[in-house]
Amino acid sequence: MRKGLVAVGLAMFMTLMVGGCGQDLKRENDQFKNQVANLQRENLALKGEMTSLKADAEAMKMRLEGLTKEKQSLEDRLKEAEAKIAAKPGTKPPLKPRRPS
Repeated sequence: MRKGLVAVGLAMFMTLMVGGCGQDLKRENDQFKNQVANLQRENLALKGEMTSLKADAEAMKMRLEGLTKEKQSLEDRLKEAEAKIAAKPGTKPPLKPRRPS
């Protein structure tokens, strides 16, 4: 009989604990749901920003390639012009500008 009373008392205690904590658990669960929703929105925004930055980086790479080709072309033309000037009799080749240190 004593074991029966202990079991009933324990069952009532557990029921009261769960019932009393139910509101706290529900409130905490709602807070977690709000946090998840905020993090999902932030994640979506960051993904969009990452996509934009990747596109910008790709455009910059292509621009850099174009500028590198243009620079090489100008250097080739400069060498050709210097060679023509040096080939003329009685002329001195132009002085090369000093590069800043």
